[in-house]
Amino acid sequence: MGYYRVNYDENNWNLLIQQLQTDHEVIHLINRAQLLDDALDLAGAGFLSYTTAFSINAYLSSETEYVPWTAALDNMGYIEQMFTRTGHYGSLRNYLLDLLVPLYNSVGFEDNLNDPHLDQLTRVTAVTWACKLDYSDCVSKSVALYTSWMANPSNQSIISPNEKKPVICTAIADGGEEEWNFAWNQYLTSNIATEKDALMLSMACSKEVWILSRYLDIVFMEDSRIRKQDAARVFSAIARNDVGRDLAWDYLKNQWDILYTFFKSFTTLGDLLTVVTEEFNTVEQKKEVIIFRDEHQDDLAQADRAVEQAVERISNNIDWMAKNYDVIVQWLADNGYP
Repeated sequence: MGYYRVNYDENNWNLLIQQLQTDHEVIHLINRAQLLDDALDLAGAGFLSYTTAFSINAYLSSETEYVPWTAALDNMGYIEQMFTRTGHYGSLRNYLLDLLVPLYNSVGFEDNLNDPHLDQLTRVTAVTWACKLDYSDCVSKSVALYTSWMANPSNQSIISPNEKKPVICTAIADGGEEEWNFAWNQYLTSNIATEKDALMLSMACSKEVWILSRYLDIVFMEDSRIRKQDAARVFSAIARNDVGRDLAWDYLKNQWDILYTFFKSFTTLGDLLTVVTEEFNTVEQKKEVIIFRDEHQDDLAQADRAVEQAVERISNNIDWMAKNYDVIVQWLADNGYP
């Protein structure tokens, strides 16, 4: 027994790809998940071509099981992060939607709490990713539900508990100040812990820089209505927002002393630095982190290790981009995603 990554020769991979595309159910769902996870991880580590790994993904347009999809999306999530600020993000997005939309249509947007648990998880996964990739049907339905809730704030059943996070996040990202303020008021008045959590994190999904900046100011006020132990989670959510990432990085650099006074923990500050830099993948971004490290050499304390790990991770991201970005772009172009 042990933990293994399994690689095959090119002929075996091609035979597996053919089988998956012909009749994937011949292979057990756990083994399908293993194939996806191994192939994408091996490609990321340079032991397998992304051309092969993406060819394995192709069968996913016929996959309806939760476990294989989770394996695939966990790995594709890293690639999506690396592509977010590149000119070919649209090509990758269209590719991912072509794989995902059949699943989204299969499970449907409307939640059913009587469905088997794995079916509910599959639906939440499909809705979360479809909305994340700006699939119009998912976005419009999320906005419609949120608008209905705004018109009837006391009705807590308009949005299913399973889908509150993706629906509210999508509506706030698509909306403006009015949608954000409604969420804030609901957060202040709600007594339901899961709902407060969904609202708190979803307010970080705004695409308005000034709203995100205001949210950061609110979170780190001493008399904020958001608990101190949740402030780091809000910061992390803003940092993972493509619009909020640079804002969060600037805030961390410029408010380092204030944040330490607020948290009184360099460990927490190290965690924030880890999150805000996890998608950095350029030489210039690496230089920024090194400059930050050098400027705060005397007061980093326990956060020093987090900075060194961040620099190492950025270096790995830069190497990944150098080795794989053009390969994936070419594969996308060759397969109808120019």
